[in-house]
Amino acid sequence: MDVPASGKRTELLVGVFLFIGLAMLAGLIVRFGRFDERFGRYYQLTVVFDDATGVIKGSDVLMGGARIGKVASAPQLNDAVKVEVELDIEDRIEIPMGSSFQISSATLLGDKLVVIVPPVERTGGFIGPGSRIPGAGPTGLDALQNNAEVLSRDVMRMMEKTGRTIEKIDAAVEDIRVAADQVREAVAKVNQSILAEENLTRFDTTLENLTEVSGQWKRAGNRLEPVLDETREAITSLKDASVSAKRTLDHADETIASLKPAFESVPGAVGEISRTARKAGDALDRMEDGKGLLGAVANDDEVSTDAKAFVKNLRRHGILRYRNDKEDKEDDPRDRFRGTRR
Repeated sequence: MDVPASGKRTELLVGVFLFIGLAMLAGLIVRFGRFDERFGRYYQLTVVFDDATGVIKGSDVLMGGARIGKVASAPQLNDAVKVEVELDIEDRIEIPMGSSFQISSATLLGDKLVVIVPPVERTGGFIGPGSRIPGAGPTGLDALQNNAEVLSRDVMRMMEKTGRTIEKIDAAVEDIRVAADQVREAVAKVNQSILAEENLTRFDTTLENLTEVSGQWKRAGNRLEPVLDETREAITSLKDASVSAKRTLDHADETIASLKPAFESVPGAVGEISRTARKAGDALDRMEDGKGLLGAVANDDEVSTDAKAFVKNLRRHGILRYRNDKEDKEDDPRDRFRGTRR
């Protein structure tokens, strides 16, 4: 059966559209199925993170917003309790030395990716294949979440410290209250004892006495000024006298030098005086023993009485050429009856 020309043309167009659709479907499958990565060339890097939550095998690796690789395998925990993540980086990409490896959120659903941030100042070197690099902290929403967690922990610790501080403040307030009560009692005792009316009166009297004493000191100071002036004059006079005394001493030295011969004759005179003193001592010893006239007078009461009577008679009767008119007359009993006769 012959097919009309128009029918053949329609079948051809349908076949072309079907082929184009299948080609586009194959391209989408290859593109989104990442079959091209199986035939690409990569080198591996190992990045060590403290926390790699959300990173899985096949997660993208971005640098400057462009995809340059993927996570080669699931993260592994090492002996140092760190998470090791192996990255496959395209062979044509060179990562500068000093770049920072961070974990960031890809979507709000929690998908994660590894972001490489090149350094601001580059040294010209690049990270070689097989290198082991320490990872940085999270960024983006994860960083905000971590910061919020850290902040909440800090706030909790601060609240705990604040609670303990408030307890200490309460204890301190109680101590202050007790101290205030003690101060109040002490002030009351002071008011009752020290600040009593009697003590205040004594204090006023003491102040008056101090004022009077200060006035006396002032007057004494005024009187002392002339004394000080006289003292200065006396010191000046003493100074002059010391000069004169020095001259006198110089003259005395000359005089002593001239008296030296007289001093040499002093020992002989002292010897004579010593002999005279011994003789006088012997005479006194004899008198104490009652020998001689002086000894008898000094030691014999009878002789002493007779001598006194003799001297008294001589003075009374004038044998020694004088009379003592002031001598009291003896009480003569006959004088008692003398008087004018009738």
